[in-house]
Amino acid sequence: MIKRAQPKLGVAAWGAATFAALLASSSAIRPVRDALPLDGDPDQLPYLFVATFVAISAVSPMWSALLAGRSRRGFVPIAFHAFAACAIGFGALVAADLTPISVGRVFYVWSAVFNLFVVSVFWSLLADLLGPAAARKLYGPIAAGGTLGTLLGPLLTRQLAGTIGIAGLLVMSAALLELAVLCVHGLGRAAARLPAEDAPPDGDEASTPDAPARGGAFTGIAHVARSPYLSAIVGYVLCTACAATFMYLGQARIVHDALHDRVARTQYFAELDLWTAAATLVLQTVVAAPALGRFGPGVVLAVLPLAQATGISVLTAAPSLTALAIVQVISRSATHGLTRPARELLFTVVDRDDKYRAKNAIDTIGYRLGDAASSWLNKALVAISAGSGVLIGAIPLVVIWLGFAALLGAGFRRRAPKETS
Repeated sequence: MIKRAQPKLGVAAWGAATFAALLASSSAIRPVRDALPLDGDPDQLPYLFVATFVAISAVSPMWSALLAGRSRRGFVPIAFHAFAACAIGFGALVAADLTPISVGRVFYVWSAVFNLFVVSVFWSLLADLLGPAAARKLYGPIAAGGTLGTLLGPLLTRQLAGTIGIAGLLVMSAALLELAVLCVHGLGRAAARLPAEDAPPDGDEASTPDAPARGGAFTGIAHVARSPYLSAIVGYVLCTACAATFMYLGQARIVHDALHDRVARTQYFAELDLWTAAATLVLQTVVAAPALGRFGPGVVLAVLPLAQATGISVLTAAPSLTALAIVQVISRSATHGLTRPARELLFTVVDRDDKYRAKNAIDTIGYRLGDAASSWLNKALVAISAGSGVLIGAIPLVVIWLGFAALLGAGFRRRAPKETS
């Protein structure tokens, strides 16, 4: 029994270490990303959301095209190397102080793409390495490793920003990405020792687990369009992005009006990230695995719509820094502590190519489409009737969102092997 448990412990440890390095890399620069646009008018944020959507819509098909005829698992470290090189390039531009406003805006778009893309690719790799039974047990601990990274990142930023500056933080982010590459190799070796019942059920490809991918740039998008199950995941992601954008824009208005100094805003956002990470860690280590094992992903996915509906109502009634902090910690910890493991579990029952291509299209294009569209919807609702318009718009959103959670729970039960349902 101990020998059978050892490979799982290895996967959990290496997976948690990889995710910790990835999220430490992205969270170290997140407070800066959130603070910079507030130097200007927060009502201009929808334009940055549109730019991010355009950028991710170009990157995702490029990723699908690069996978054609190549090893999917082997290409994951290459993606991390590429983003590390970009981070170093931005560090050089910041150090040279060339057109800081333009560089800041481009950096905002890049960092939004970077955060979604590397996390999506990491979970694609996990879904490829683990079957549904193993994923239910290991996704919680692995996600908890990522939460430790989200604690480490803001702590490093708070301690080192005054010493090494923004340019130094970007180089540090690149170094953490390179550490994640080393951990990916350890994860692959640990997963290779898993027993057959913990490996993904992948049909004829099981005998060639790292076979080159077929198809082209838009293969993932085409697969999503043809699959009701994948389309339902898109629906859930769009609802998630819409609610998160409503909250983010409300946050921007509150912080912009209350805190006029860039450093103060950065510190406030860093504190939010730290409290969110602490609450997320509790959910991931104590709640996520038992909840997924007992109730399945459908019920767990229903938690976030209810939390977000409550949060939007509170901010509409009492828009203050204190209320914002409480609402954001609760809703974001539910997102990362419960929804993320549940949503990633959904991909353990699709074929290998969809775990990389369709999943990446959903996590990147789908999410940023929701950001861009809902940012303009928010702008219209605020123009019509201020905060009450946003609250009224959130009601049908939550109902549809809960419907997608129910559909996905049923779809997962149909697809999962009998012994894991």
